Amino acid sequence: MKHRRNLSFVVSFLGMLLLFTPLASAEKSAEPLRLAYPNKVCYEPFIVANAKGFFAAEGLNVDIKLVGGGILAAESLITGAADVAAMGDAPFLIAASRSKNVRLLTAYAAGRKMHRLVSRCELTDIHQLEGARIGIQMGSSTYGALLAWSSSVGLDVNKMSFVPLNPLDMPQAMQTGQIDAMAGSEPWPSNVEALCADTVHELTDFSALNNTFPAVCVATKQMLEERKEDLDALISALHKAIEFMHEHPDETVRIVAAVTGLPSQQQRQCTYSLTWRVGFDENERASMAMTADYLKSMGKIELIPDYSAVY
Repeated sequence: MKHRRNLSFVVSFLGMLLLFTPLASAEKSAEPLRLAYPNKVCYEPFIVANAKGFFAAEGLNVDIKLVGGGILAAESLITGAADVAAMGDAPFLIAASRSKNVRLLTAYAAGRKMHRLVSRCELTDIHQLEGARIGIQMGSSTYGALLAWSSSVGLDVNKMSFVPLNPLDMPQAMQTGQIDAMAGSEPWPSNVEALCADTVHELTDFSALNNTFPAVCVATKQMLEERKEDLDALISALHKAIEFMHEHPDETVRIVAAVTGLPSQQQRQCTYSLTWRVGFDENERASMAMTADYLKSMGKIELIPDYSAVY
């Protein structure tokens, strides 16, 4: 009788485990996916996906963490404050070179003219940048592009004075004469042009590098191992957002302009100067290799990380 009671207890206990295990799994899958990205032009698919409910339509519970730039999104990933993040090529390479927990999911945007350098009108030749004060968000995609471009055109970066700035402070810094030039991706150059008007001009972009400067979506290794279905849903939502951007340009401009603050016409120009496509092809791979080589040669990263995409 005693053995029967023990057996009955074991059976009941196992039954309770079977009963509660699915509930625990369901609870875990309902945890929000912490997604970090900036409210900028080259992050538009995330902005559109959120505004149009594409994340929710894929059954994805997303906790969006807005940051001030791709390098800050990378920091969020490394420190564990985010599970997934969007960023430019240089922030990804810097993050992946420092942490084995960083994995490249896919590229989703590219553009040879993604980064622009705006200067005071008195600067009319790129060689005048030697000795100039250049506002830059250190560690950003633009920072990597500026270093590579400077090397390619024979400029000595050691003769430039890089002024680390929050991009939101760049217009006033230019207006008050604290810097002579600034480099950034949209809307930062346009913000400077809007405030400083005819006292500034676009001195150059970095298209001469023939680099597409891919913007990428990155996740932690843990997310790939434990929540791949959620990452599949995220990629699907990005597909939907980019399809929407192609099919509904007017509404896309309205959605994104409300976030970036750019006038509609300028927003349209910025949006459709980039190529929007989920994937990582030979062009993106070659561009990533180019940026990685420059960063390593200039001592910004010690080793070139794996930049093969998961999707």
